[in-house]
Amino acid sequence: MCLAAAVQKAAKGSPLAMSFTKNNSLKRFRFPSKASYSIVASKGERVKFGFLSLKILKSPDACSRFCFIVKKKNGCAVFRNRCRRVLRPVFFNEAKNFKSALWIMAMVEMNRANADWKALKACGVEAARKLAGY
Repeated sequence: MCLAAAVQKAAKGSPLAMSFTKNNSLKRFRFPSKASYSIVASKGERVKFGFLSLKILKSPDACSRFCFIVKKKNGCAVFRNRCRRVLRPVFFNEAKNFKSALWIMAMVEMNRANADWKALKACGVEAARKLAGY
């Protein structure tokens, strides 16, 4: 048994176990393949909410899925990851309120110079609540 497998086995009972399990709740919200990204990008309906630009497509597999895109020109890796960390819980928590399953591609149109995390979260909350009736 390699060291990584031993660490994962030992961590099963810890509070951080979700980060080590293969079938955690975050992975079920990911797009299933690379082709699905281009399908949503080309066929999705575009909706804009402040710092967010969304591409929305009715789900073909009856499961809501999300991707969050922040371009490299917007900022460094720390900035891009923080944008995703702010938006993920907003959309994942609101997904249970959607009338129908949707595939959503959220593109962040904010850069490091005008970074406002509360405004980004507010845009995400507004978008997720409007999508509940979609």
